[in-house]
Amino acid sequence: MYIAIIVILIFALIIYYTSKIGVDDEQEIEPENCIQDRVPQPETSKEVVLYFNTDMVKFAFYHVHVLLNYQSRKFYKKVVVDKLFLDEPFHTTFIQLLQIYDHTESWIKSQKTKEIKLKIRTKNGSFQEGTSFKVYSISEIIFDFLGNILEHFDNNRYSKNDQKNVILAALAWKLDLVMELKYLCEKDLNCIERRECLGNKILKHHEKNHDVFQILRMLEARHEKLLFVFEAYEKALKWQREYPYVQKDKEQHKNIHLENLVTKNSKKLISLDAF
Repeated sequence: MYIAIIVILIFALIIYYTSKIGVDDEQEIEPENCIQDRVPQPETSKEVVLYFNTDMVKFAFYHVHVLLNYQSRKFYKKVVVDKLFLDEPFHTTFIQLLQIYDHTESWIKSQKTKEIKLKIRTKNGSFQEGTSFKVYSISEIIFDFLGNILEHFDNNRYSKNDQKNVILAALAWKLDLVMELKYLCEKDLNCIERRECLGNKILKHHEKNHDVFQILRMLEARHEKLLFVFEAYEKALKWQREYPYVQKDKEQHKNIHLENLVTKNSKKLISLDAF
């Protein structure tokens, strides 16, 4: 009987130790990911990237339909839209200058032309004297001139204000080439006085002490810091296309009236992708 009791005790001890070892083995083979779940992990911050479609933002622009020439539209986009030069009075004055050069039919004689005297028969059978020669288009010259200035800005560092002031001053400086504006100033003015008169007319929304007037005076004095403007104009002249032209005794140019140009009230809210 004692032997039976001893056998039962031994069997019970075997069962006890066997079950204990099994529990320890289960703890030892616990998956690594379960252990890691109990260990505090450093928080990793996720980078948040926000995409903002600026093409859908609307700004106060002039509609390109107020400009006739593809060149003037191109420069409106390049200066006002791409650079976002939207501040006044620059924005309105700039597009008014583009409109003037857009509408003008003025010309200057080609540097290589020869004059030919003509007699032209009129509708009533009489003869009228005229002169034939080749000319450059003022509109094409000025747009090439502006393009050369912008190219200079792309290759050199200028502040936004300096760029805007030089652009306005350069375009206003050449207004005396526009025959349709001659009526705005007195006839007996010399070239410098006429340029000053026309500059005051188109820059009427700028204060008299504004930097753009200082740059105009510097252009008249051929200041060395603005030599690139003169070089830009000479470069524009160099590559101009010639057109045949017959000048008659009495020629009349249609006036460009400044009051017919756009005003800042003409602007519309337009998104960038519209350009």
